[in-house]
Amino acid sequence: MQVTEPRTLLLVLSGSLALTETWAGHLHHGPKDPRLEKGQTRPQPLPVIGSHSLRYLHILVSRPGHGSDLYSSVGFLDDTQFVRFSSDAANPRVEPRAPWMEQEGREYWDRQTDIAKEHSKASSSNLRVIIGNHNHSQSVPPKTHVTRHPFYDNKVTLRCWALGFYPKEISLTWQRDGEDQTQDMELVETRPSGDGTFQKWAALVVPSGEEQSYTCQVQHEGLQEPLTLRWEPPPLSLNLIMICIAVSVLVVTVLGTVIWRKRNSGGNRGNYVQAAS
Repeated sequence: MQVTEPRTLLLVLSGSLALTETWAGHLHHGPKDPRLEKGQTRPQPLPVIGSHSLRYLHILVSRPGHGSDLYSSVGFLDDTQFVRFSSDAANPRVEPRAPWMEQEGREYWDRQTDIAKEHSKASSSNLRVIIGNHNHSQSVPPKTHVTRHPFYDNKVTLRCWALGFYPKEISLTWQRDGEDQTQDMELVETRPSGDGTFQKWAALVVPSGEEQSYTCQVQHEGLQEPLTLRWEPPPLSLNLIMICIAVSVLVVTVLGTVIWRKRNSGGNRGNYVQAAS
């Protein structure tokens, strides 16, 4: 079992709200707005009259050994950042990032800070669940086979394939009579397959006719035990078998006909009587 160091993981959540209509260029914060609780019904002015978009970007970074995750949240009105929160600050609070937000009172920022801290706790909990599911997910074993390709000078190339495996770490080794042939191998880098799995191959040039002396050893955590592969000549196809049978029948038929004709011609000569002159 391969042991790896804890890795930093990143969880990014993004939310957006399209404000397709504004009244006289004002943004209404909704019924939870602390200003409305104080009886302040006048909405905050927007920088530009018209339609706007409101977006929040939440980022959580796990930090093994640090003791706590890093959580940050940024709010954008259109393309302008207007609020920000970072758990790494000396006194983590939601802070204004636009001049037109600085007019809000302390109660508003206290409320927004409480919301940001709740989001931080929820995101950390979600990340723990995601990491747990990831760590307990089954590995995907490789699909393996060996192919044979003509080379030159009465030699061939044997290529050992491993396809559709996860995780990325895998070992492919050619051997002859149990001895590694790593010095003569052509080994490509592990490549993504495009569906979340990986692929890899290892090639070796061998004398033609000695293919059965070479084996490919495949090791991967998705396998219960290492695999030993050997190139096997392709089986005869049904069409080829039928052709061979047809040819055999034809040969037997021709030979039988020839023998029969020879026997018959010999018998006729034995019964021939020359006419009197």
